[in-house]
Amino acid sequence: MENFTFEEQKNTSLRHKITDDIRKAIFSGHLLPGTRLREVEMSKQMGVSRGPIREAMRMLEQEGLLISQPYKETMVSDITREEVIHVLIPIRLTLEQFAVKKALDLLDDSHYAKLQSIIDKMREAANRQDIAQIADYDLHFHAYLVELSGMSNIISIWNSIYNRIRLHFITQARTYDDLIKLCQEHETLLEAIKLGNENDICAALTEHIQIVNWDFLDKQE
Repeated sequence: MENFTFEEQKNTSLRHKITDDIRKAIFSGHLLPGTRLREVEMSKQMGVSRGPIREAMRMLEQEGLLISQPYKETMVSDITREEVIHVLIPIRLTLEQFAVKKALDLLDDSHYAKLQSIIDKMREAANRQDIAQIADYDLHFHAYLVELSGMSNIISIWNSIYNRIRLHFITQARTYDDLIKLCQEHETLLEAIKLGNENDICAALTEHIQIVNWDFLDKQE
């Protein structure tokens, strides 16, 4: 935490405000994977007791953004190659392919317009090189598709891994040479969805998720 300082918290701030501030610091890249979070130091910076900070950290542990071990300091989580390959990619493909199949007969022009507007905003963020915003719009695109399925259990599972996916996305996006390519991949996926062939949509979705992630993993080696 040597190069980052939390803002002093107002009296009206509670656990959720502190949680949100820490989460934003992680996603903005101010707190990188492996960064140790010290309750005493954060308490002084925020002007609050250690209690709500400890509660906020516990919430972020449940989200998979922080990790702590008994008698050791809490630190920002990392995303391992193994987790991406064996957990995130398979779960995303299973959830999103199932969700799109369920939603396909319900989609109309208003839904296509919504998806296109998300891509347009993603492109604007790419032109600004705003990685955090690109991550927001990228995941918003996929989350919207999952929500359109109307399957509450599928939506719940997606939400449970949302922040792990977002942390991975922000980490990998910093390695991309061409952020506009991400927008083009979503355009291709949207066109497949409009055409309505389940097999083609699943193939496009698989290619999009696997290529994006494998491209990043190759750069890690």
